[in-house]
Amino acid sequence: MSLKRIAIWLGVTFIDAILAWSVVVLSTNGSYGLAVIVVLLLIFIDYALINPKGYPFLYMIPALIFMMILTVYPIYYTFQIAFENYMTGYMWSRQQVMDTLLNTIVIKPNPKYFDYSVYTLYKGYVPSERFVLLLKGEDGKLYIAEMPQQSGKRYISRFEMLTDGSVSIDGMTYSIVRSVKDPSKIISITSQNGVYNYFYNPADHDTFPNLKFFNMHYSSILSDTEFVNPQVGTLFFTNKYGFSKLVTAKYEYTLSRMTVLENGKNVEKTVLINTITGMPVIERDYAFWNVDPETGKKTKIMGYYGYAGLKNFKDLLTNKQIMSPFLSVFIWTFEWAALSVFFTFSVGLILAIILNNRRMKFRSIYRTLLIIPWAIPAFISIIMFRVGFFNVSFGIINKIFLEKWLHLGPIDWFGNAFWAKVALLLVNTWLGFPYMMVISLGALQSIPNELYEAASIDGASKWHAFWKITFPLLMIPLAPLLVASFAFNFNNFNVIYLLTGGGPPIPNSITPAGQTDILLSYTYNLAFGGASGRNYGLAAAISILIFIIIATISAVNFKLSGSFEEVNK
Repeated sequence: MSLKRIAIWLGVTFIDAILAWSVVVLSTNGSYGLAVIVVLLLIFIDYALINPKGYPFLYMIPALIFMMILTVYPIYYTFQIAFENYMTGYMWSRQQVMDTLLNTIVIKPNPKYFDYSVYTLYKGYVPSERFVLLLKGEDGKLYIAEMPQQSGKRYISRFEMLTDGSVSIDGMTYSIVRSVKDPSKIISITSQNGVYNYFYNPADHDTFPNLKFFNMHYSSILSDTEFVNPQVGTLFFTNKYGFSKLVTAKYEYTLSRMTVLENGKNVEKTVLINTITGMPVIERDYAFWNVDPETGKKTKIMGYYGYAGLKNFKDLLTNKQIMSPFLSVFIWTFEWAALSVFFTFSVGLILAIILNNRRMKFRSIYRTLLIIPWAIPAFISIIMFRVGFFNVSFGIINKIFLEKWLHLGPIDWFGNAFWAKVALLLVNTWLGFPYMMVISLGALQSIPNELYEAASIDGASKWHAFWKITFPLLMIPLAPLLVASFAFNFNNFNVIYLLTGGGPPIPNSITPAGQTDILLSYTYNLAFGGASGRNYGLAAAISILIFIIIATISAVNFKLSGSFEEVNK
């Protein structure tokens, strides 16, 4: 027992160490929501493993982990995004934007260009991490750049011009060694640290075998290095020229302490300065703005995400360019769900009544054939309808039924909103009626025949028997299933996306809204498919609205099915 206890405690300690380390890493990266979830998991796991009363909960640990990470955290994250301005142009944090701006390099007017060669210090036959650069200016003068030294997040390298083949930098003397056969070639650079051998030059194809080592070990350092010489200026590897050459440049933005007017008071604070214009950068509306010193015109540089309160919800209700298409999508979503349930149930019920006739021949064959649309994968059927039936040019409906048989013009199935909706309802009815037929058939067979015999004796017609006996008794077991079908079609993304793609588009909409979009496809387009950009914040706000609607429908469904009464009992 003691060994078993020791093993349990070691296991608990190991799990706690991993989870505690995860909490620290997540908190450091700003993922506080996920960190809280990991803490809750840590407490639950410790309780289940240590406390004897928590033994039954051991079997719940895997399910709880998946539930917290795959369900609870996405819900939390959706709520968080719904209250932020997280969209195209505002997808970085403020610190990330600051770091990007402070690392933005601009080439100076009338720049000076320098070619370079890398000389590395070998350990045996293997190149080491130490290297120096030999620079060559446009005037043919040669310079030695020392090994870059880290200074904060950047690297600094001093470079000096060679005089009589040598130069001294920070007490270190460097001398070049030329080839005896070809004095124009410099084969190595000597110093007190050793001999740096010729390793790489972007213009020398003979050194390309060393390019992989250069990219893996040197390029990340050189891309963040300032090469400094007071007489020449500061050199950088820029995005424009990559690692092909060095050029005189400078950082476009820098931090400086200055007095600014804030809320009617003069406050000394650190501000971002545009080194080209000399003007401070204005920060407002979750963005940084350059100011033209002559005209005072403000130009947005970059934006960052942050807490926006109820802005996304407010836009849904007040911004006409957003509210109008949203209301159109919102109304069509309810129409789509209701009509889908109505048509599928109507067709399914009619077929179920026909097949319920026991005197009907080949009834089992008909039943099997009518279930086939349910058995075939939906995406295959949808694509078949889109390409084979509703294609404007060569679809069966336009080419055969309308043109050859009725001598009518073609229908623009996906360019006209009305016909696009008709096509959607036809396809969804085809996909959904087998399910309705099966459940209706099962419910019909549970109704006693004695009821119909008594109704017949009382002189009731079949029509009256259906409305007074069949339909009311069908609704008892089928009502919850119809509500569930409504909820399913409310979020039936596949048919919309594969058949019409939500089109045709709603005119004058600034959001990617189509006339056959439902809320789910509209949300998807906002977050991932919009050609004009992505708006995760607005999509998250609509997701919350969908969640509330579906939760309400589910509550009604529970009520209709008597689940709440079962629980109360």
